Amino acid sequence: MHRRYLFLLALICAAIVYALTVATGSDSSLSQYFWGIIAAAGLMVSVLLILVLRYGWLLLRHSQQNMLGSRLARRLALMFALVAVLPGLFLAGVSAQFISYSIKSWFGNDTAQALESSLTLSKSALDAALDQSVRQAAVVQIQIISGTAMGGSAADILRRSGEAASFPQIGIYHPQSGRTELVRNENKLPLPQPENGVAAALAQSGSARAIVSLNGRLYAQGWLALPPQADGGEQALFFRRPVPANVARDAELIEAARSKYAELTYAKQGLQTFFLITLLAAALLSVMLALVIALYFSRRFIEPILSLSEGAQAVAEGDFTQRRPVYRNDELGRLTRLFNHMTEQLAIASDAEKLNRLKQEAARHYLETVLESLTAGVITFDEKGRLKTLNRSAEHILGLPLSEMAGSSWHDWPQDVPQYAELAALFQTVSAQTGRSIQTAYTPEGGSPRILLAKAAPLPADNGGGLVLVFDDITLSVRAQKEAAWGEVAKRLAHEIRNPLTPIRLSAERLAWKLHDKLDGADAQILARSTDTIVKQVEAMQEMVEAFRNYARAPDLKPQKQDLNRLVEEVRLLYEGGACTFEAQLSKIPAMADADTTAMRQVLHNLFKNAAEAAESAEHPRVLVRTENHGGEITLTVANNGKSFSPEMLHNAFEPYVTDKPTGTGLGLPVVKKIIEEHGGRIEAANPPEGGACITITLPALAESEHEK
Repeated sequence: MHRRYLFLLALICAAIVYALTVATGSDSSLSQYFWGIIAAAGLMVSVLLILVLRYGWLLLRHSQQNMLGSRLARRLALMFALVAVLPGLFLAGVSAQFISYSIKSWFGNDTAQALESSLTLSKSALDAALDQSVRQAAVVQIQIISGTAMGGSAADILRRSGEAASFPQIGIYHPQSGRTELVRNENKLPLPQPENGVAAALAQSGSARAIVSLNGRLYAQGWLALPPQADGGEQALFFRRPVPANVARDAELIEAARSKYAELTYAKQGLQTFFLITLLAAALLSVMLALVIALYFSRRFIEPILSLSEGAQAVAEGDFTQRRPVYRNDELGRLTRLFNHMTEQLAIASDAEKLNRLKQEAARHYLETVLESLTAGVITFDEKGRLKTLNRSAEHILGLPLSEMAGSSWHDWPQDVPQYAELAALFQTVSAQTGRSIQTAYTPEGGSPRILLAKAAPLPADNGGGLVLVFDDITLSVRAQKEAAWGEVAKRLAHEIRNPLTPIRLSAERLAWKLHDKLDGADAQILARSTDTIVKQVEAMQEMVEAFRNYARAPDLKPQKQDLNRLVEEVRLLYEGGACTFEAQLSKIPAMADADTTAMRQVLHNLFKNAAEAAESAEHPRVLVRTENHGGEITLTVANNGKSFSPEMLHNAFEPYVTDKPTGTGLGLPVVKKIIEEHGGRIEAANPPEGGACITITLPALAESEHEK
């Protein structure tokens, strides 16, 4: 709570207490709003109670959190509360007793007797004033009686009477009609309306008198009987004049005091309750306001300590930006300034450390970026052979998730993870020849053989020592060199063999034609068989030479957009009706690719022929042809349920002159591989778990925009 709000609350409470004090007076203009002021006091007490509970809850929470300064705050709050509340409660109790005894003393017997005696004296004074007025009026009465005896009119005599001048109001009253004929009417007061009691008093005693209050003033009035009129009607002298001011004032005061005393006596218990309620409201307002002020100032007193506690906790959590406000210019303020200076120095040190860390991270990120951009694999080990860092190329080349082995020693891999045994052997071979580049073969678990160029180098001892391995996959390069060498051999061999084949065949056919009618039956049969053998072998050698030429020459491809599903279906129809069943599972999405029709037909014929021959060993030969189109690639799979690839054949299936068929040349799959690679694709061989062999070809698919073209 801000200090101005607290000041505003204090002003409101003071205004309410003052209003209560004023409203207790019966003649106050605020007395009619007494209960509304009490309601306002109750509302303000509720607001103050809420503030007290809030401060109490804050103290309790800080105490439960073991916040620095919470115990001191609690003790100060308790001490200030006792100092504020106890005097207020003591004063309220004393005031309540004082009100109770004072009210009782107001209504003692002495007061009642004094008021009654005063009232008697007041009546005596009024009666004396009334008697004086009657005596003066009697003089006028005698004059009127004397005048009327001589035949004069009562009204005329009254007008001429000098004694009548002492009466502001005087006249002749006619009882029969109730009319009063005023001779003098200086004060313009309304005439009385005599009741039957006045007429009776006149008939009985000849006079009637009374003290009346008119317009807030006491008057002595009366009637004195007069002789009857000439017509026999009765008449009386009416007179009225004010009571002397001092007598009237004293009488009014005594009467008012007696009436007030009677009212207070009647409402004695209510008056006591009324004052006690007023006292209770004022006491509650004062006590609650004192509590709020005490709790506020106790919190303000320890606020610097709480602020420093929060700042210290933030610094302990690593936040050095804390700057605590200086509440006062004393020892606590000086301590706060020292704390702010400390956090400023810590922030500077933290920024420097953060900048240094950012530089290190930038350097490490730069090194990681360089390593990730390398196509060669890089792996580092510590002095105990534990894996420290590696790049993605290392995992790709080695075909194993090496990041899972971070922190473990490669010496323990063969015992802990058997599938890493081949990799541990590779590391052993390379590390044994540290400083030298070596070429070695490596076959990952479940993968194809690879040829790696590797080198090991020691790390500096000042960085912890260890070993760094750098290796590259040169399988494609070595394979390309082999294919180039085999292509050159095949081209020369085809050239050397093809030339003599035609003369040999022609010579054999000419011998058979010249000699078939010159030899007897047995010799003729021998000649026919021999020449037929020569011709067939020459044809076989010509087929071999043609295979050599196909492998050696660079294909002159004419790619065009086409649906491989349709091409597969056309070639598959040529193999239906045989002993082997061809089953097609073609993708529902068109497999559009940019391919040479003739070359792709050659590929399909070769794969279908080899698959059908391999499936002959099965009881029910079957070849499955499946195409898939997803991820921007088209996959063609040709699988049979017969003979599988041997381990040697599986590793070297696409090498020239490698075959497991007795009559095969070993050039079919190499030619297929060459055509597929010319189309930007790749080919793989595998043995499915369910048996048989499988060849998978992957080609790039045309984009949708290219389809529309």
